[in-house]
Amino acid sequence: MMKNYVIIVGGGSGTRMQSAIPKQFMLLNGLPVLMHTLTAFSQSNTRPTIILVLNNRLKSEWEQLCIKYSFDVPHIIVEGGDTRFHSVQNGLNHIKQLSEPIKPTYIAVHDGVRPLVSKEIIDYGFQQIGRHRALITAVSSKDSVRIKESGDTSRAVDRSTVFLVQTPQFFSAEILFEAYEQTYSDTFTDDASVVEKKGYPIQILPGDTRNIKITFSEDLLFAEVIMKSLAND
Repeated sequence: MMKNYVIIVGGGSGTRMQSAIPKQFMLLNGLPVLMHTLTAFSQSNTRPTIILVLNNRLKSEWEQLCIKYSFDVPHIIVEGGDTRFHSVQNGLNHIKQLSEPIKPTYIAVHDGVRPLVSKEIIDYGFQQIGRHRALITAVSSKDSVRIKESGDTSRAVDRSTVFLVQTPQFFSAEILFEAYEQTYSDTFTDDASVVEKKGYPIQILPGDTRNIKITFSEDLLFAEVIMKSLAND
């Protein structure tokens, strides 16, 4: 007996997209990006309880979109924080308040603007988290990698040791709760960095190059191509 959750961080204002529409609400293959993301988790075999963390000023717009597109995937909306760290923290605090003392409990954290996450990655991550307690999905670098040093100098790094981190990231609940009791730091770039700061090792699961993050307008076009390709497989 276990309980699985996913915290989907749905923040973002669309600034880098140079659009008045938040990127998570932009249309991808006829639906807002965020709806594809929630659907991916709802259609997985694991079917975790979905916690959607959303900026409070976007809540009404999201609810209107759900009505417009007859979107009925069950999810709980939690108010977002000033940073991604605080948004995840709010999601965790909501989970703590739920009257479901089921152990073990596992929690995935996922970017709302990664709509192409596969059910295979979702299910495999929840399957493996019982063994490792802290897992991230990542893909190896295909490009040469250099690290900048002092001044204008740089040095090459063996690219076989470099991984590009994605989400979802998977954790046992007790580890994630403990990690997010820490004071916020600018060095916290993702959930793994928060957990690692607390002293826990992070294991890597194979990610998927198709699991892109929608950041710029061209990413939407690329995502459309990927979705069409997947539909034809």
